[in-house]
Amino acid sequence: MKNKRGSVTIFVCLFFLTLVFLIFSFIEGAKRTAVRGATDALRGLWADSLLSEYDQNLQRRYCIFGFYGYPCDVSEKVDFYAKKSFSGKKYVTYDGCSVSLFDYSLVDVDLFKKQLVEAGKLAFTEKFIKPDKEVVPVQNGGQAASDREIFDQLPSAGNDRAFSLSSAVNWLKDGKSVADLVKKGSDGYFISQYIFSYFKDLCDDRDLGRTYFKNEIEYLICGKQTDRANASGVRGRIVAVREAMNFLYLNKDPKKSGEAMAAAQLLTPGPAAVVTQKALLAAWALAESYNDYKLLINGHKVAVMKSEATWAVDLDSVIANKAEGYIYTGIEEGMDYQDYLKMLICAVDERIRILRIMDLIQINMRYMYYGTFLLREYNGGLRFTITVNGEEYETEKIY
Repeated sequence: MKNKRGSVTIFVCLFFLTLVFLIFSFIEGAKRTAVRGATDALRGLWADSLLSEYDQNLQRRYCIFGFYGYPCDVSEKVDFYAKKSFSGKKYVTYDGCSVSLFDYSLVDVDLFKKQLVEAGKLAFTEKFIKPDKEVVPVQNGGQAASDREIFDQLPSAGNDRAFSLSSAVNWLKDGKSVADLVKKGSDGYFISQYIFSYFKDLCDDRDLGRTYFKNEIEYLICGKQTDRANASGVRGRIVAVREAMNFLYLNKDPKKSGEAMAAAQLLTPGPAAVVTQKALLAAWALAESYNDYKLLINGHKVAVMKSEATWAVDLDSVIANKAEGYIYTGIEEGMDYQDYLKMLICAVDERIRILRIMDLIQINMRYMYYGTFLLREYNGGLRFTITVNGEEYETEKIY
């Protein structure tokens, strides 16, 4: 009997100890779950708070979200949030954080492209908010950069060879339109919408207010440091593209080829007439191309492939070297100046195109905001890892 009572006592004690152990394990598990849940909610809130510190000038003027800061700055803020949130909670031990911003710099082409695409999606909808013309300068010593300083440390530095003239010529020869080059709904389409909403060109300032360049879209194509050089570069490209198309038309048109041959035989009789004819055709095509450019910058359209009705310059004018004003045939068909800009932009390497968009934003911010503005010092997202009760929690967020 005594042995039985002893066994029951031992069993009851073991059962009681097991029950207590289970209760404490349950409490500890519930506490860990509560701490994890609270930490998950809080770290998301902290990340949102950090992202909410985006630069308002950058957002209002260019619809680009980015906050200024280095890892040490963000780390200090996370530490501040954590210590305030966990203060007085004995069951929570905060052991610090580590921050990474390297992959989230606004000069990261892939990250920046995502923002351009999202902004471009709004650029042709009723939700589009016209860019704010007034950039608020920094007070108390926020001096603008000089003309020399404004081009320091551009995102596109070292990336110059980016344009393919042969591609533009081949597109026109193949009968491709701008719509064929930039498919509606593609990333390229939305970036094009962005460019023609937030930047000026020679023929349209889009009521964007003060900017460093007047020919901003021309800068995207040429990357030169003056308006004159960028306008001249685009003129040269348009003339070259039009010259190839006009020369192709002249060679196919028997009437105009015959006119050139007749003139060549008068100038250089004999076998040399063939060579002279080709030279006359080339000069004729070039003269028509300069006229095409003048038509474009004066708001007219130019036919991609010319016809008798749309051809403007006569051979006598070419021989006499007459180049005053421009000749308007009265026919509006083909592509306008903006269409040619869109085509030329497509002939620029996509990476360089995006880097030059960064250039324009940085240039204007240094010109209107403050002289030491650098896009690379702004971040389009963040990642940080905090350690709470010995467990690591990683948080990543982008705009």
